[in-house]
Amino acid sequence: MRFAFGVLATTIISVACASSGAQSQAHAEMREGVRAAQRNYWQEALFRFQNARAIDPSDPEVLNNLAVALEALGRYDEALVTYKQALQSGSKPSALRRNYARFAEFYSSYAKRVKPKESTDAPR
Repeated sequence: MRFAFGVLATTIISVACASSGAQSQAHAEMREGVRAAQRNYWQEALFRFQNARAIDPSDPEVLNNLAVALEALGRYDEALVTYKQALQSGSKPSALRRNYARFAEFYSSYAKRVKPKESTDAPR
């Protein structure tokens, strides 16, 4: 699992400066989130990416980074939903497509192992 976190840190999309005030604020949050992720401070990264999403909810880079942070924190179902939202946006950066493909492969094996157990353990 440690290897996965190292890979996750390298697949966060870097952010360039933006021109408008709101975009600039979102990109500042993204930069701080990327810095936190690079140090494996995933809870801080998640907080920053959530802030960026509140400012720019449909930005595929924000959604990609948010999904990566959720994945790193083991919140796989939320990561899947967030990846799918990112893919539904108009632009699909290559890092997003790569991250989703890697995650989808992992998630399919995870779901096979975990989901059946959850359904059998559920109260009736």
